[in-house]
Amino acid sequence: MFKPLALVCLVAFVQAAHIKQHTGYETKVEHEPHQKAHQLEDVDAGEELADESQDYYAYPKYQFEYGVKDPLTGDHKSQWEMRDGDIVKGSYTLDEPDGTQRIVEYRADDRNGFEAIVKKIGKPKHPEHEVSKKSPKDEHAADTHDAVGRSYSKLKKYS
Repeated sequence: MFKPLALVCLVAFVQAAHIKQHTGYETKVEHEPHQKAHQLEDVDAGEELADESQDYYAYPKYQFEYGVKDPLTGDHKSQWEMRDGDIVKGSYTLDEPDGTQRIVEYRADDRNGFEAIVKKIGKPKHPEHEVSKKSPKDEHAADTHDAVGRSYSKLKKYS
């Protein structure tokens, strides 16, 4: 009984080996030769500089300006700065809590380093200590409830 079973298995195996099984799909792609419509000229893209060492950093040049006037917090300040190569110039202004205004004008270059001129305008005012039922925060909040903070810049916009 074992021999007929082995024979049947062998015949089935041989038959299965001769059957070609289709397991995948093949897509045939044919490319047509591309014909050039126009000829481009060769361009010299700085090939003469290729032998020399190159500095890959961009030339530093910028300018900016901003300002804040917030009546709710009393934050008033502004700043501008410009740079052209190794020379930086700028100024900033801010209102100090004592009522004075600080103005700082600065300049920096590779010859003189950083130089700043600091000015303080106004006379310092220190609030008198008053005893009241309302706290200063409540009075300030009632006065500036409808106030809106603003930011401004005089720098020209480039599109």
